[in-house]
Amino acid sequence: MPELPPDLERELRRTLTELRAAQLAATAWPAVAGDLGRLAVGVERADAEVVRSALVPIAQATFEGKVRGRLAGADRRAAMVIATKPTSALPAVGAGSAFVLVLIGYLLGGWLVAALAGAFAVFIFGVALAGTRTTTDRVAQRRSKGLAPSMEPTEPAPIVVADAIDRIEELL
Repeated sequence: MPELPPDLERELRRTLTELRAAQLAATAWPAVAGDLGRLAVGVERADAEVVRSALVPIAQATFEGKVRGRLAGADRRAAMVIATKPTSALPAVGAGSAFVLVLIGYLLGGWLVAALAGAFAVFIFGVALAGTRTTTDRVAQRRSKGLAPSMEPTEPAPIVVADAIDRIEELL
């Protein structure tokens, strides 16, 4: 009986290992189970083309699960950030610093230097303004604009998928 090429077999084992640990949306697992069925048939027949074509959507789902997990981490507070309380004084301090910077620029080099210093002052004011929002406020804004990852819950591989992975690994 012919066997699969060694590189394809390595890729298949790696993908199955990653899939076993993946957390996918509940709606994605039925499609993955169907693809695993096609993959099992291809492995049984040692048909490299069938294995490759069935492996592509499985690898994509696994990759999407990894990305979703990383993005979900971006939707939480950072672990090492020291909490700061928002203060409305920051924009006033930023505006005052910007004014002093533009004034010094004018005194040192005239309107041209004052204009360059003004551009930098706008940046300083923006940083000060951004400092008035807490991490919680930023997460709430990301969610309201739809920039956060979807809130669809993820789950580990169901028993049917785990059994299909075991069956394919036995065939290898």
